[in-house]
Amino acid sequence: MSEGRTPGRTRTVGIVVAVAALAAAVYAVVSQLTGPVVFGEDDREITVSSGTHFSIRLKDNPSTGFRWALAAPEPDPAVLRMTGGHYDADEPARPGSGGLRYVDFMARGAGRTEVTLRYCFRCGTPQADEQDENSRTRRFRVTVD
Repeated sequence: MSEGRTPGRTRTVGIVVAVAALAAAVYAVVSQLTGPVVFGEDDREITVSSGTHFSIRLKDNPSTGFRWALAAPEPDPAVLRMTGGHYDADEPARPGSGGLRYVDFMARGAGRTEVTLRYCFRCGTPQADEQDENSRTRRFRVTVD
């Protein structure tokens, strides 16, 4: 045994590490079960704490060729980061039926920023629909505490 180490101290450090790992695992499981906070299309003022994962939920129908996309200006990356999203089809799922689009974000640091989402036709392609942008744009003011 090396000098300065005792079996009791080594055991205590091992227990502390095990408890910390267990706490992290429980937090991860609870976070997955509860999911992110979800805001609706009409929630134009969003306030969350730093470190919060949240989603903005919008009506969508990808079969039309339209989709929701993050538009300029993009949110301040020091305050907010888009982390992905998913689509849930209405039940029963049928060809041409709609659903809900979830756009996911992570609140990174204190501050204010805006999220602009645009419902555009074939976004990012030469056929993208540039007409009537205001009726297909949703802006959200996000404050991170």
